[in-house]
Amino acid sequence: MAQDFAGDDGEFDSLPDPEVARIVLELDRSIMLKRRAVALRFIVQGNPVPLPVKPNRAELLVLTALVQTYGPLLFGHDFARVRQRLVESGAVVLLQHVVLASSVDPPDSGIEASEDGQIATLLQDARPIFEALCRTFPGAFLSDARSLLKRFTRPPPPPDVSIDSDNGGRDDG
Repeated sequence: MAQDFAGDDGEFDSLPDPEVARIVLELDRSIMLKRRAVALRFIVQGNPVPLPVKPNRAELLVLTALVQTYGPLLFGHDFARVRQRLVESGAVVLLQHVVLASSVDPPDSGIEASEDGQIATLLQDARPIFEALCRTFPGAFLSDARSLLKRFTRPPPPPDVSIDSDNGGRDDG
């Protein structure tokens, strides 16, 4: 699966494959340890665990895309919120936020000021490979996008139509 994105167009292959694999495994291990701690807290409190402790295949594709785009910079201070979001929400939700946030939100919606908007802005270089993942594996990455889209979109304003009570038709004047 991930080989579909490695080196086809030269954009994402700046790191050699063994280095990408090493960084992905390190990121995977970091996420797993933090999720394990969160899961233990949930279990002790008697609550269901929200995410699996181990990232699944779809999440590993997203992690690989992030590593191919940013490399070891992912472990720097600038990406701390991204790593935290990976632990809390998962890589699939992160991908959806990056791909859908700027295409759905109007410019005056304030999304840039929100944490989601800041993360989406930080990860804009990964957006092309995220979009390629969505096109290639829509079932894995877009299955629950409808609920995400509802969160980002506003309902249309109700039509301003007056009903004439005498004949049940429109009142045009």
